[in-house]
Amino acid sequence: MLSLRLVLLALGLSACAGSRLPTTEVLPASPLARAAIMEWQAWGRVVIVGWPDEPPADSAATPDRLSRLNEYWSSLPGGWRIAQRHADLRVGIIAMEQRIGTETEEGDGMDGARPAVAAIDDMSFYANPAWSAAFISAIARLAALPESDLPSSSRHARYVDAMIARSFAEPNGARFLPRAPEEYAPSPGDLICADRSYEPLVHWSERLADRGRPRPMHCDVVVSTARGTIDAIGGNVRGLVARRRFPSDQTGRVLQAPSGRPQFMLILADRANLPSTP
Repeated sequence: MLSLRLVLLALGLSACAGSRLPTTEVLPASPLARAAIMEWQAWGRVVIVGWPDEPPADSAATPDRLSRLNEYWSSLPGGWRIAQRHADLRVGIIAMEQRIGTETEEGDGMDGARPAVAAIDDMSFYANPAWSAAFISAIARLAALPESDLPSSSRHARYVDAMIARSFAEPNGARFLPRAPEEYAPSPGDLICADRSYEPLVHWSERLADRGRPRPMHCDVVVSTARGTIDAIGGNVRGLVARRRFPSDQTGRVLQAPSGRPQFMLILADRANLPSTP
């Protein structure tokens, strides 16, 4: 359960290590980044570099992955309904695989060969409703961030609106402060967000006039930076929790996505990463 994993995560954070954390990686100080790394480890350490067209090789809907996905949904009010829907879908997919296997064995006598049915049991079948915001909300709770810092929501736009509003209402107390990607180099624990709309916002401040309206977005948690790259972990990335590697410029600022891909428009910077705040 999520509450039990919260206790385990707290123990892992205090010990600066965990059984599922990579031993060759310097762990960030940010609890949010650490929580994201733990989940990424559990999902099989899938890394996606840039914006490839081909899907990841490992996208199987394993019992552990589905269990974690349902925990993300169950951490949200009313999310248990979606978790139940996934459970029902899983039962149907297993029944379909069994039926295909039986029909093949009794079919045209091709030495008992079975068709490639592995693709039926794929995480892409559980990608709707989109769960990337549920992932962010769940790991925020695993990292023991209070709702006032990063509210739980099934939509990125909702918690983004709340976090921007708090940065204005409590400029000296808000945990996260909005920054433009072209003006700020992200650090582990920051959220990096892209606008997936047909007509995307050019600058995060444009969201102030758009506040409260539905807008498809996607946010990842920055977990590491290196010369020329920024690593961020997000949910529902090709149906998985994946580590995405984006290019950065000489100052550490993220480079914009290629034409036709969602453009970065906001970084929610953790106050702890800022040398000074207004």
